[in-house]
Amino acid sequence: MKDTYKSFMDEIWSQFPGLSDQALTDLTDHNILWSLDEYVKAGYVNFKTGTKELYRLSILLENYAVKHHEPLLSTFETEERYRYVEDRYVEILKKVPKAWIIGDFKNSLLAPQPPETTEVVSCDGTNIVDMWIVVTNGPEGPFGLVAEDIGDKMYRGFFSISPKVIGKAIQTINEALIINIDMSKK
Repeated sequence: MKDTYKSFMDEIWSQFPGLSDQALTDLTDHNILWSLDEYVKAGYVNFKTGTKELYRLSILLENYAVKHHEPLLSTFETEERYRYVEDRYVEILKKVPKAWIIGDFKNSLLAPQPPETTEVVSCDGTNIVDMWIVVTNGPEGPFGLVAEDIGDKMYRGFFSISPKVIGKAIQTINEALIINIDMSKK
């Protein structure tokens, strides 16, 4: 019987013992602004941080997807969070071969109307509604950011270049939403 977790993060971390125990990396040190290459070089980074740092990392991943013409998966906790970046995302979605936008879109008429290459899916009522996820493909496969809203504009989560770890996050989303996110699609 499969264990069911209230927390998406706990579900992912349960599959990879030891990852959640790795030291936290302070992403708020204003003297150090990591480039995407530095995240990739680190391979795996645990963090507990605020929205400013995650927004910056998200932009790095989105820019990578556009530059390398790779698929993009992005989740948004609320419709308002999507609306905040909608204009920028409209441009991003025109430049990537395939994208999945997942959000707590309660009213399908308010859901974004992106290009044909983009699937928009509501995660209302699932443990994905609290997630901030941005994933694209790198040379070794899917990599990116997986973070959970823990309140007070704080998030706990990780950045990983491991296709196995990120693949598990994608598989968990696919099972919860009964969809088929396939990052190999171009």
